[in-house]
Amino acid sequence: MIASAAPSRSQTRPLLPALPRATAASSNPRLWPWVRIQRSSFRSSSRIGARDYWEMSTVPGYVHTPGNHCGSTALRNLLAFHGVEISEEMAFGLGAGAGFYYLALEDGSPSRWFNGRTARLEESFRELTGAALELRTFGEEEGEAAWAAARGMVDAGSPALLLTDIYYLDHYGNSAHFPGHAVVLAGYDDEVAHLSDTAFEELQTTRLENLARARHSGHPAYPLEGHMFTVAEAIDREALMAAVPRAIERAVSEMLEPPFGEFAGVPALERLAAEAGSWPDEVDDWQWCARFAYQVIERRGTGGGCFRLMYSRFLEEAGRDEASLAAEAAARWTDLAEAFKAASERDGPEPELWRAVGGGAEKVLEAERGLWTSLRDSA
Repeated sequence: MIASAAPSRSQTRPLLPALPRATAASSNPRLWPWVRIQRSSFRSSSRIGARDYWEMSTVPGYVHTPGNHCGSTALRNLLAFHGVEISEEMAFGLGAGAGFYYLALEDGSPSRWFNGRTARLEESFRELTGAALELRTFGEEEGEAAWAAARGMVDAGSPALLLTDIYYLDHYGNSAHFPGHAVVLAGYDDEVAHLSDTAFEELQTTRLENLARARHSGHPAYPLEGHMFTVAEAIDREALMAAVPRAIERAVSEMLEPPFGEFAGVPALERLAAEAGSWPDEVDDWQWCARFAYQVIERRGTGGGCFRLMYSRFLEEAGRDEASLAAEAAARWTDLAEAFKAASERDGPEPELWRAVGGGAEKVLEAERGLWTSLRDSA
């Protein structure tokens, strides 16, 4: 029960359909060291906000397990606390996590921006599975109520999943805005909150005032209103597994018949394939666009291959033959990432490298078409 928090005007308000965020290791514990090595660049050299796990005051019984992607890791860890064990890949797939958006942001940089994940993973997971996840949101003027609600969950012995902008979280060192980043609140004291964050081996701390800023970021890509997910009642694992076909159907629909038209799904991939090789002719920040593209394919919490490796493992766990097609798509995405990276490392645009970018994007399109049409036809 949430302590000392008056009902918010938007308790049942869904996540706004905002622009999605950008975010190859398995969630198998034997491979975690590899995950941690790859994530070293995310950590401050001074270990800002890091404390030993055993010294923290946390929700009794909460176990922090690192993962690949913030949303799927947070969902998995939250469910595990409540006795429901699923893989991170299953959490990702049940949220219809694989998607695609491609946007031209003429007033921002990078001016060419894409992301391989659905915009609303946590809410989609709740909708598709019917899991008893309660979503509460709070207006900016309700900051005290937002913290009272989250603190009340911890006081009652339960963790809460919070959506944040990492720019304001102490352990990221004000590096860059990245709204919609999911963490689990596992404890607090008078000054700091203890956060379970996918990119770190240990719980991290951030000052309470900065957590409040992170939860109410007004970044136009993903405006936040104190979004908080909690488990309202017991969740049945078998009921979750029964939602696999629905989740696959949702992902297929959003890729082949996207609600945002040419800005999403396969139509957006067609635009990317047609345009990527000529970015230097179109935008001044082509170098940053290429570098960012490499990052959102391989590094920013995707698990590698623009989330397709994670989706491949989800399909394999679900017993679907199309897992191999998702793995092939992941490989093509990785090839494209390397082409973007190579192009970004030159002071001037080199035609040969940008031809490789264009060719790589065309191969991605071919692989993605094969994956999603096969999933549609086998339904």
